[in-house]
Amino acid sequence: MKTSLLSIALFTFTLSPAQAADFPLASCAGWNGTLVSRTGTDSSTAVITGKLTRADFQEYCKRDPGWETTVHGGKLTVKQCVAMYTKENGKDTFRSTANCSEGTLSFEPSAGKPVSVTFPLPENSDVSCASGMPPLIEQFRLLCPQAAREFHLMDDE
Repeated sequence: MKTSLLSIALFTFTLSPAQAADFPLASCAGWNGTLVSRTGTDSSTAVITGKLTRADFQEYCKRDPGWETTVHGGKLTVKQCVAMYTKENGKDTFRSTANCSEGTLSFEPSAGKPVSVTFPLPENSDVSCASGMPPLIEQFRLLCPQAAREFHLMDDE
């Protein structure tokens, strides 16, 4: 019984708002989401789910990479920026699944096309912000930290 409970504790968790972490979405100028749950870390059925929160839009609008706020020459206050994006995107959810032993990741946004990638990436892969690859690499790191180390995707290498 102890082994089963320990396995569950190691492989499944849900975050409270106070413990919230980023769900990597932003490649360069966008926002990240908030990680809601993670299950099956380092397994063939690893899953993370996330959503967008007011705090995600607050961070984005304060940083203002699109020069939308008055502080950066735009027409919106930070409060108006947050309200606008909360209204437009506030119900968005995200999900990524991975098979760590196969090095595969599938990202499913609320809107748009799902994206799949297999690690390790070929040597000549575009991993620039424009490629959209940085958040996928970060998602794989969250789901498959052991495989990410093997594929030299971890920052501590």
